[in-house]
Amino acid sequence: MTLYGRFFIIHYRKILELNAEGISLRGIAASTGSLRQKVTEVIEMAGKKGLECPLKEEME
Repeated sequence: MTLYGRFFIIHYRKILELNAEGISLRGIAASTGSLRQKVTEVIEMAGKKGLECPLKEEME
């Protein structure tokens, strides 16, 4: 996560792309600077919404 003021920026697209490549949760967290809990939340939320990689370019 990148600190921006008081807010953290979550790299949703990168998390989902790395997950699709089979990278471990720990590896994704280290690569994106996110907490493993947040990585898990993002992956679960994407699954519930039916999002799969590759994502469309306009999706952010």
